[in-house]
Amino acid sequence: GGCPGKTVLPRVKMMIERGANVIAFASCMKNGNPIGFACPHFLQIESSVKNSIAAEITVLDWTH
Repeated sequence: GGCPGKTVLPRVKMMIERGANVIAFASCMKNGNPIGFACPHFLQIESSVKNSIAAEITVLDWTH
């Protein structure tokens, strides 16, 4: 739990430095499942990640 908004970019950078080629956001951030409340900042967070990484890195907006 908790909002990853303030730490998402450093975490993404670290994951890529360690070899990640796919970044996946938890489905609950976009869809609000199971509690019925999606992250109100999801699109902004997703956009900032996409704009800060190389085009070769895939970004998924769901996990399951």
